[in-house]
Amino acid sequence: MVRLKKRYWISLSILFFIVLFCLYGWRYWQSFKLKHGIMVDWHGASVGFKGLTFDELTVSKQSQISITARNLIISWSHLSANNLDVHWKINQSETVLDSAGNIVGTATENLNQSDLDFSLIPTIIYWSPKTIHIDTLRFYEQDKEQLDLKVDISKQQQAIQLNLSTNNHDIAQLSATLFFDQTASRFDVQNGLFKTSLNQFGLKNSHLTLPFTGWISGNQLALMTSDKALISIENANLSDDLILGSSVGGVNIQLASKIPFDRNQLFVTAMLTINKLNGIYKSSEIKSVTGDVNMIVKDNRFTISTPALNVQEVNMGVAFKKVKLVGSYSASFKAPSKGIVTWKKLQADIFSGSVFIEPSKLNLAKLPQQLNLKIKQIQLKDILTKYPTEGLAGDGTMDGFLPITLLKAKTKSEAAFEVAIKNGQITTINQGYLQFENSALKNYAQSNPNMKILTDIIKNFHYTKLQGTVDYANDIAKLKLNIQGSNLDVENGKAVNLNINLEENMAKLLMSLQLSDQISEPIRKRIEARLKKEFSK
Repeated sequence: MVRLKKRYWISLSILFFIVLFCLYGWRYWQSFKLKHGIMVDWHGASVGFKGLTFDELTVSKQSQISITARNLIISWSHLSANNLDVHWKINQSETVLDSAGNIVGTATENLNQSDLDFSLIPTIIYWSPKTIHIDTLRFYEQDKEQLDLKVDISKQQQAIQLNLSTNNHDIAQLSATLFFDQTASRFDVQNGLFKTSLNQFGLKNSHLTLPFTGWISGNQLALMTSDKALISIENANLSDDLILGSSVGGVNIQLASKIPFDRNQLFVTAMLTINKLNGIYKSSEIKSVTGDVNMIVKDNRFTISTPALNVQEVNMGVAFKKVKLVGSYSASFKAPSKGIVTWKKLQADIFSGSVFIEPSKLNLAKLPQQLNLKIKQIQLKDILTKYPTEGLAGDGTMDGFLPITLLKAKTKSEAAFEVAIKNGQITTINQGYLQFENSALKNYAQSNPNMKILTDIIKNFHYTKLQGTVDYANDIAKLKLNIQGSNLDVENGKAVNLNINLEENMAKLLMSLQLSDQISEPIRKRIEARLKKEFSK
């Protein structure tokens, strides 16, 4: 009898302590809910060998955030759920507008660091299950789905191993090890790895691999990639105008953001290393782009710059070779096409000479704007080889100056602006010759005896000076040439002054030059489609 009573006393003591612990836990939970304004609702709760299960459990906070879990299982060592939906809401009644009607403050500002007591993190980590598995974790903002993820979390002594992957067709995977730094009240992120296939925005069979580190506090996020980050592109149709070929390049990204996310306070720096990238822009072929491109996002603006970008060739009917660019473009996200272009170097080789634009800048929001293109030591024989005329040959070296004006587009066309040239200048820097003789010219001289002397002169015309003016507008180029020289075989080498006026549709000329050359099939199709469109007008 005494033994029986003693056994009952031990059992009752254990039961008493369990009840006392539960009552204390319940009281602590009630005070925690009251302090943080948390509401809890559940359906289908039960207790079994697997632990505590809920058909549905909802935790919400003052109409700002709501978390709903379905088929939830909680035990000392494991937590799992089939679905976990997180709804983030902005309290419209507390939205603050400035005089221009822009949102300058919302209820989300209430969710600051004071709402997140980081001193509780070690306790939460200690009592949290060793493993967490969620089949579908969906994030909503204003009832619009933002993310759909699969989540696996495991606790390893002082660290948390996080693994995320997307559930949709845009495959992405993220893994990282989180260490809680109690002194700094933040999570340090180590061994981070983000991998995704890039099948959006016209990208095909492209991949991004970003090893990263960083940290997360109650109100801020900072991430940095390592030097092993890579992007590979097999094919990219970024727009109707721009196509990029295969390439592999390095990526370096540093990101800092407020929590909750605010794009107006987002700070990102990124560097892309381009290696032999080929592409097509409209009907121009771009070959072997190499160099670094930097991007900075700050205060709702972005700046794209390059310390050195080299292009082997840009072929638009006329080939610009060894293109070199050092410059930048800065604009706001509200008006991305109305930024400021700045360059320290912009040059290319053409016709055995070169063209370049002196360091300057353009404000695309304040058109018209002017830039000055300088031509140096272009060879006349190379021009005549590229643009052949039967029986015409020549030699000489030319310099020039073309004032180019950027104007607002007069019509709602594909181009944001139009190009015009007024009173451009070209001139030879030494003596040269022109030779022009063909059957058409002979027939012309026979039918016009008064022109025979002229046709005889230009059969072997040695000039001492060749200069001209260039005007360009609405695709039409006008060239007025003045050539001074003589033919020693005609009228004892009498001095002759020739004035020649030429006019050409440059768009059609460049397309015809491309079609007569060996060009890629996509460019050929684009040119043929454009010509067909022109003829149908």
